[in-house]
Amino acid sequence: MNAYRRAGFLRYSAIQFVALAGIAMACYAGGTWSDRFAPHYELAHNFLSDLGATRAFSGRANYASVIPFAVALVTIGAALIAFAWCWRDVAFDRGRARALGIASALAGTASGAAFVGIALAPIDRALHLHVDLVIAAFALLFVYVACLAVVMWRNGVGHFVPNAIYMVLVAAYVAMVVAGPRIDAEHGLVVQVVGQKLVVGGSMIYVVFLTTAIRRRLAVTG
Repeated sequence: MNAYRRAGFLRYSAIQFVALAGIAMACYAGGTWSDRFAPHYELAHNFLSDLGATRAFSGRANYASVIPFAVALVTIGAALIAFAWCWRDVAFDRGRARALGIASALAGTASGAAFVGIALAPIDRALHLHVDLVIAAFALLFVYVACLAVVMWRNGVGHFVPNAIYMVLVAAYVAMVVAGPRIDAEHGLVVQVVGQKLVVGGSMIYVVFLTTAIRRRLAVTG
């Protein structure tokens, strides 16, 4: 699969993630961290990770939500792994910053693997591993984008400003998860839940923007 198709696969996976997450929310079996009697998924009180729990906070089986959510995570993780190794085609026109290009590929691969791992470690079965994988996935994603942004800049490819904006968003989210309010603190749950959705939504927008721009450039340069 060439770089043009890999970029298309990553863009497709981002769009699919939004669609499948929406389906998983509609199928969620109910309950939140603070209210097990909540009848359905609540945008401000349920993490996206709740969609992957085999048993919801309501106590009911949640496989109708687990399946689309797991497919979404595995697909976007696999697509990121595939795309990460295209840096020579999409960001290396002048042959500069090779070491950072390799670093970006390694970080992107590890981030993609962590997203796949999130799907395989539901919060009701492996909470601590799940949280560690979430932090690792986004921290490594920050490293990936940072390295790729510098490679693109050194090689005159452009898009540095969107990359920088996205890096700030991801860094802020990782900081919030590590040092932000606990979910058992006043308003802590809402802050963490909303923050997660903002970074995930921003990630999907960024992926669609970047892959579309790269596909257009590759189509012109052949």
